[in-house]
Amino acid sequence: MDISGLPESLRGRIAERMALPPIGKVRALLHGYVADAGNFDEIRAELRRTARTNDFHLRQYLDALDMILAEPQPPGTLLRLVEGDANWDIDDDQTDAGAAVFLREVATTLRSVIAEA
Repeated sequence: MDISGLPESLRGRIAERMALPPIGKVRALLHGYVADAGNFDEIRAELRRTARTNDFHLRQYLDALDMILAEPQPPGTLLRLVEGDANWDIDDDQTDAGAAVFLREVATTLRSVIAEA
């Protein structure tokens, strides 16, 4: 994505987001698209609205999410992401393993939305 034609303020915000570590990008994804959603249909609808305009950040979010899920994380990290950052209650399995299942579903949803765009 060529951002050279954008105003400096926008270029700065894009650069800041791109410089976030993977966990920061996952948190941004969860805060922006998951925390206020009531179900995966709402998450998908919001992601689709964004993808219609530009999927650049969504691709970064997906890459970061894939990285977080592929690498071992400190104990409790995935659960905090889901229950804290995503504001999602996982009654069935309140462990990192249960949180990983949820995050994989988010990744699958995000992957399908990007493929549609």
